Order: sequence, then structure tokens, then C-alpha cells
Amino acid sequence: MKRLLSMVSIALVCVGVILMFPSGSCANEKVITLKATNWFPVGCKQDLGLHAWCKDLEKRSGGKMKVSYYGGGTLVPAAQSYDAAVKGIVDVSNCVLGYTMGRFPFSQVLDLPLGFPEGSGPTKIANEFYQKFKPKEFDDVKVLWFHEGPGGFLHTRTKPVTKLEDLQGMKLRCYGSNAKFVGQLGAAAVAMPMPEVYDALSKGVVDGLLSQFEPLQGFRTGEHIKYTTENRDSAWSAAFVVVMNKKKFDSLPEDIRAIIDEMSPEYIEKYDKQWTEIDAEGKDWMAKRGAQFISLSPEEEARWYEKGSKPLIEAYIKDMEARGLPGAEAVKFLQETLKTYKK
Repeated sequence: MKRLLSMVSIALVCVGVILMFPSGSCANEKVITLKATNWFPVGCKQDLGLHAWCKDLEKRSGGKMKVSYYGGGTLVPAAQSYDAAVKGIVDVSNCVLGYTMGRFPFSQVLDLPLGFPEGSGPTKIANEFYQKFKPKEFDDVKVLWFHEGPGGFLHTRTKPVTKLEDLQGMKLRCYGSNAKFVGQLGAAAVAMPMPEVYDALSKGVVDGLLSQFEPLQGFRTGEHIKYTTENRDSAWSAAFVVVMNKKKFDSLPEDIRAIIDEMSPEYIEKYDKQWTEIDAEGKDWMAKRGAQFISLSPEEEARWYEKGSKPLIEAYIKDMEARGLPGAEAVKFLQETLKTYKK
């Protein structure tokens, strides 16, 4: 009996030691999980880019982080991406500013037809804009980085557009600020998110769209496009932002927050390069399909800017100044910065 009690005592001591000093997987810190969502089609480079960030964070955290990634809008549709991050439905989200008009009034200048260039630049410009002005409209999230497509042009199904008069009676897909731009030029604006455009073009619901070259290939919308009018002086762009739920970010250990902050500048560079590459690929893809590219004459470029761009820029400045926001300064900053990337 004494021997049995002795063995029980020893066993209890061992259990106590094990509980005090756990080993193996029990010794590891609890893995922190995140949910990230993206609405771009699965497999396209925009999808792969954010997925790579998720895997990169897992690796740099040394196993402390696990990020579940949901692409193709399977968890949250494009138009709801920002609110989903704010409310904590997801932790990380890729959002389009123009899909929620009125939500980002000051930053909508990033979508105006200011003559954004093809190739490198717009992503860096968008981040420079944010760092300079730090708009309070993003205070409800943790901004990771902005990214922005190269200059977007007019793409049409069956009718070439060489002058403003050609736009009369046309129905063009657009969204956000460029819906007003389309109206100023004399066409009818049909607002819809990019995932719906393919069917709209195939059924003749719209006669064309405003977009970069990338979506023509990535969303296959170019299968229904024969002409591209390169309105360079009034080219618009689409601003995106990758955000994290603010409470989630603040709850992370300090070392993890530092890793995330270190990654953001790197991904600004990666996305700038990525946008440049995929837009060039999209244009090449269209060329191989036999699409015709139309360059406007200098006189026609001036007409498009005066009738389409200038009124929107003036209205933006007036609206922002009425709100006590530096609209004129924002426009001037972007126009001056754009010049450096057009050289």
C-alpha cells in the first residue's frame, strides 16, 4: 500500500512538472489567425499578389500567424469589401474606393480623369497622396497600402470612337467619379462592378467600358471589345486600398505589428511593378486579338479634357473647400506628381 501511495505521489509530481513546463507543441504560443478577402478572379495576378502577402506574413511571423485567404469574392463581394473590414467580418480586405461613392470624398480625387499615365507611377502616387494628407476618412481601419491601376481608357464593342460626337447615344460601363465623366462627354453612364461587365457586354447592355487594359484580359471583358480609344490627357485611374480591421491590428503582438508595417512599403513596390506588367500584358493580349488602338488628335484631347475632366476637377475643389478640406492643394499635388511620372 505504501508502495502504491509512493508511486501515485511520484506520478502526481511528474504531472505537475509537465504542466509547469510544457514541451512540444504545447509550448508553442497560440497561433493567431486572420481572414483575408479579395474579389479579383482566382488565379489572376491581382489575386496572387494578395495571397502572396498572406503567405509572406505567415513565414515572417515564424509560425505565429495563420492567414486564411478567400479569393474570387467568395467571402465578400467587391462593393462590401471595405465595410467588411471595418466591421470585423474579415480582417484584411482589398477595396475599391469608387465602389462606395460618398464614403471617401477627399480621396476620390485619385479616381478623377487627370491624365494618369500608363505603366509605373499611379500606385506610388496614391501612397504619396495618403502619406501627405492622411485623410481622416480612413481612420476606421489600418491602412496597409494603396495601389492604383495605370491610366484607364475607353474600350468599345463595335463602334470606333475618334471624336466626342461618336459617343452620343452610347451606353458605357463605369463607376464612381468616371460615371460623371462619361455623362460630361455625352454618353450614358451605366454603373456596375467589374465582375458583372462580361455579361453586360455579351448581351449588349453596354456598348463599352472605361477601364485599364488589365481587366480586359483578367475579367475576359476584352473578348467583346474591338476598339480602344486612348484618351491620354483625360485618362482616369482606379484607386484601391488594402486595409486591416483596426481592432484586430491593435490586438496583435508588437513584433507582428512591426512585421506588417515593414511589409507594406515592399508591397507598394511589388504592386506598382505588378500593375505595370499586367496592364502591358492586357494590351498585348488585345493586340493579338486584333483590337484597334485609336489615338486622339491633340485638338480632340483638349476637347475631352475641357468638356469631361475640367468640370469634374473644378466641382471637386469647390466641394472639398466647402467641407473645409484642401481640395485645391490635393489636385495641385497630383497634377505636379503626375508630371514626374510622365517624363
